Amino acid sequence: MRRGRLLILVAIILLLGVAAVFLWMRRQTPGPSGVAATPAALDRQNVVIAAQDISRGAVIPENGVILAPFPADAVVETMITGDVTQVIGRYARQDIARGLPVTTGMITDEAGDLLGTGSTASVAIPPGYTAIAVPMNRLSGVAYALRDGDSVDVIGTMLMVDLDTDFQTILPNNTAALLSPGDTVATGGVQAEPPSSQLVVEELINSLTAQTVSGGAASPVGNATFDETVGQPFYQVPSEAQRPRLVSQTLIQDITVLHVGNFFYTDERGEEVPNSIGAVPATDALASIPQPPDLITLIVTPQDAVTLNYLVYAGAELSLALRSAADSTVATTEAVTLEYLLNTYNIPVPTKLPYGLEPRIDSLLSPAPQDILVQPAPTQ
Repeated sequence: MRRGRLLILVAIILLLGVAAVFLWMRRQTPGPSGVAATPAALDRQNVVIAAQDISRGAVIPENGVILAPFPADAVVETMITGDVTQVIGRYARQDIARGLPVTTGMITDEAGDLLGTGSTASVAIPPGYTAIAVPMNRLSGVAYALRDGDSVDVIGTMLMVDLDTDFQTILPNNTAALLSPGDTVATGGVQAEPPSSQLVVEELINSLTAQTVSGGAASPVGNATFDETVGQPFYQVPSEAQRPRLVSQTLIQDITVLHVGNFFYTDERGEEVPNSIGAVPATDALASIPQPPDLITLIVTPQDAVTLNYLVYAGAELSLALRSAADSTVATTEAVTLEYLLNTYNIPVPTKLPYGLEPRIDSLLSPAPQDILVQPAPTQ
């Protein structure tokens, strides 16, 4: 009795196993379309797909697109579904490769609305920022060590002078003596006669080392002093033009380098060539010599872009300082002037001595950078 029940149980298990194998094999058997007959394979939607390569600006022909099944869960709202007439006869806004689903952004009704997809450089600019190119040379560009993606600080250096607020000219102003007819101009300690109420220009005085100032009034610039020996006020004229004053300060910190040098563009032949004006012809022997970059493009805020644009056209010198890749801190720096150097680094003003060097030194005699790098060719 027990043996019979055991045999029946074994037979039921075998039947269930055979049924499971049969169902598994049936699911793996391809259907009429050659695709496994699974529920997911049946969940599809017809979309418009390019049947051939369509170039940007071309009118899409009737045989250029077809309807083809597409996984329904992969269909997005911009895809064109149901009817190819929505695409035929319209313009391609970009190159459409064969087999690629056509979206609403790829086509247009207006022939003039054929803008490109933009540059790859614009993709690297974060929202809210802009890119601007500034001049660069070997000294300001960290000896050409900079590469795309580096973080740098921008240091600005400029010269400042005193200006007349009315004329916007460099001080000191030239002075003129205004005298009535019959009056004389006094020089060399001779007192000038007082001018009358009606003044006319008698003579322009701009070459004397000492000039009379009527009534001892001070000029807007320089010093009006009264010499008690001769009883005459004199105006002290400078011996040379005003010397500009140098100042240097960090302007922008922790900004990203978008690109070093010129960008490339695709010419009519589809080849990438550098954007350069007056390039050396290919037949010239110098064309094979790589030229160092003279521009660098930085990613900055819109306000910093305006600041850099002003400084470039104002003639300021811009230098780039390379930052550590792991450092994003913002430091507080002080503007450097001659006074700052003397006070901070304890530099004394040289004492006036009764002796000096011969020959006289009027400027620094440091060698130029190119003189340091150029080495004489070895003799054979």
